[in-house]
Amino acid sequence: MTQWAEIRHMHLVDGVAKKVVAKRLGLNVKTVRRALSRSSAPAIRSSPPRVRVLDAWRREIQGWLEDDPRISAKRIWILLKERGAPLTDRGVRKYVSALRGELFPREVFVHRTHAPGASAEADFGECFAEVAGKLCRAKVVVSVLPCSNVYFAKAYPLERLECLLDGLTESFRWFGGVPRRVVLDNTSLVVKKVLRGAEREETRAFHAWRGAFPLHADFCAPGKGWEKGSVERGVQYVRGLCFRPMPRVGSWGELNALIRSELERDLDRRKLPDGRTVRQALIAECEHLQPLPAHLPEACRVVACVADKFAMVHVDRCGYSVPPGEARRALLAKVFWDRVEIFRGVDRVAMQKRSYREGSQEIDPLHVLALLEHKHRAVSESTAIQNWKLPSVLNELRAELRRRVKKPDQEWVRVLRLLEEHSMEELEAAVTESIERGSPKLETIRMLVRQKKGVGLELRPADVAREDLASITVATPELAPYDELVEVAR
Repeated sequence: MTQWAEIRHMHLVDGVAKKVVAKRLGLNVKTVRRALSRSSAPAIRSSPPRVRVLDAWRREIQGWLEDDPRISAKRIWILLKERGAPLTDRGVRKYVSALRGELFPREVFVHRTHAPGASAEADFGECFAEVAGKLCRAKVVVSVLPCSNVYFAKAYPLERLECLLDGLTESFRWFGGVPRRVVLDNTSLVVKKVLRGAEREETRAFHAWRGAFPLHADFCAPGKGWEKGSVERGVQYVRGLCFRPMPRVGSWGELNALIRSELERDLDRRKLPDGRTVRQALIAECEHLQPLPAHLPEACRVVACVADKFAMVHVDRCGYSVPPGEARRALLAKVFWDRVEIFRGVDRVAMQKRSYREGSQEIDPLHVLALLEHKHRAVSESTAIQNWKLPSVLNELRAELRRRVKKPDQEWVRVLRLLEEHSMEELEAAVTESIERGSPKLETIRMLVRQKKGVGLELRPADVAREDLASITVATPELAPYDELVEVAR
């Protein structure tokens, strides 16, 4: 209660005399009479603003803040001390904070209500994970449906266009449909040029990818990432849910499986303000999403390249082998986040695991074997053979061939070429048996691997011109007795 209201209450309501009111409140009786004569509360008198010591340096401080709004109050204090200002750190902080409020008033935001199936927001986040014993900076694509507040996330080794496209495609699978638009940053991965207003010139790869859904793309104003605040919050949420404590996994596939399992459990744990779980909200929103297309677009970049004299193509400073017949030819490489597929025209000539180690060479030994069969003197120094982890029995076969044949490395390469038709397990078993039989040769190994696979010669009757001979039929021989004789001979 103000003093004016208290005086009027004591005198007019409680009937206390003016002199008694003045005595009780420690006031002059004239002050009591003046309060009783007023029908409205007196205006609060404000003293004029006091002159502060830092006002003498206001122009310099304001200039520093306008040049760089992120400059700290501590740095300003140091600069003022160098100019001989006898000021305290605390006083400078309070003055800079007040001046910041005058120069840069805080922005007011609009509360949004999202229509079901209308939009999705996506962005890259950065987290740390230990993958295969190595500390890695994971680039995480986070996508969210703001209406149902459903999050999706997938981690990648680098922030590339193919990673973004793969993350968006996987998020649409996770959501169970395609929204009518997606909101993104002005990243150079998808925006080639920022035009006037909301117009953007998109990169060709992104434009082709989103046209296959179809999907409209909206981009935030430059430097205003809060226009997609749902996914900004989603990046923080996914970081706390899946990367704290820091995960330790054996591969990127294992890391993404861990992320997906955490997000799956989170659908039933988290609730919206209306009481529904996120899973219930997602089921309701799925009815408003567009169906996934029958053929999803490939989440990749297409790079033109030329194979060198070693039958290697180079993409993102990494080498990938192709068959020797493709050397010195113009090829196309489809760069996915986890693999690289190399084409000549419409024919795929090679597929290699994607490497993120600059300067590395991914060589498929099967690409080199056909060449080594003719250049067998280079087998010992072949990079592909040196890096190939072969079963010990194949190295034992190579030692046996050196004692038995004139060109052991050529024979050994021919044995390895059986991998073009058979698996390593089948070849290993056949080589082991050939050594046990004392016949470590190509023909023996080829016969054994075909027998174990159930592949034999196809016997067809010869075409006979004479009708009298063609009418003669011969019964199929029974080979079981011969097998018995072979077992007895052993």
